[in-house]
Amino acid sequence: MLWTIELLVALLISGLAILAAVWPLLKKGPTPAWVEDDQLLDLLHRKEQVLLAIKDLEFDYRVGKLSEEDYRSYDQQLRRQAIALLAQIEKVAPESAQLDASLEQEILQRRKVRDKIGSAVDRNAKGLAHTSKTSNSVEDEQQRPRLYCTQCGHPLDPHYRFCAMCGAPVESVAAVKRS
Repeated sequence: MLWTIELLVALLISGLAILAAVWPLLKKGPTPAWVEDDQLLDLLHRKEQVLLAIKDLEFDYRVGKLSEEDYRSYDQQLRRQAIALLAQIEKVAPESAQLDASLEQEILQRRKVRDKIGSAVDRNAKGLAHTSKTSNSVEDEQQRPRLYCTQCGHPLDPHYRFCAMCGAPVESVAAVKRS
């Protein structure tokens, strides 16, 4: 009697192990891209560094740290590096390009929905604000300097709680004033 219980427990455990091994093969959808190549990891890391450098360069230009000539020169160099890295990544892992393209499409669709909702809310808020504003407050608002996010340099409206570009909370990010 005792050996039958042990046999049933052993069969149950082995059945669960087999199910755990076979489960990913039975799931529908795209297979995850396993990154085992050191060269691919290095290329992805370098690509992220170049993209961050482009973002930093744009911020420095927006806050006035760079002249337009320097900005254009550095921007062209960084973008050429990014394009070369993307081409190398596509050679090493061609399926990653398809995954990136599908991800970008999904992000674009979600942003369109978010923008439609945001623009409808903004129109309602502007309509309400327009009826309650006097001419003096409109002039005061036009004379006030614009605020920019210190994370990405994107212009901020006073009623935003998060930066529309990078998502950083406006309350915790000290905004940069620029005339």
